[in-house]
Amino acid sequence: MNISFNWLKNYVDTTLTAEEISKVLTDIGLEVEGFEKIETIRGGLAGVVVGEVLTCEEHPDSDHLWVCRLDAGKKHGHDVQIVTGAQNVNQGDLVPAALHNSWLPGGIHITKGKLRGVKSNGMLCGLEELGLTLNDFPNAILDGIWILNDEDCKIGDDINKVI
Repeated sequence: MNISFNWLKNYVDTTLTAEEISKVLTDIGLEVEGFEKIETIRGGLAGVVVGEVLTCEEHPDSDHLWVCRLDAGKKHGHDVQIVTGAQNVNQGDLVPAALHNSWLPGGIHITKGKLRGVKSNGMLCGLEELGLTLNDFPNAILDGIWILNDEDCKIGDDINKVI
């Protein structure tokens, strides 16, 4: 089973690194697979940040798409428009946003474009798009955008820090 180092820190107050914790767990008799190598998200993540949904309105030319405006932080823009088909996003939610020119696991390059004639400057992400599963974040949902409201993060944070 894989666990997130940040998730583990919710239950263990420590200043140890992931490698040091792996060694301690192994020394007390718990098996830690991959002890020699702590894994990171396969394929890497670049340009994916925490955004706050400012507005979420129906797409003018679709019955299942939404046009969301996000605050992605000072560095990335306080008014980023992204079109999504996700039905679980609401105003005020903190969400992972793959902004224009970002990279997702597997070498997927996200760029700006148009969906049914409306500009979209990226993509809102669920666990699967980020290379994660419910084993990594059991309180998330698998089908939809990963809502980060209960995670220790703020607007503009790099998603790698959150993970």
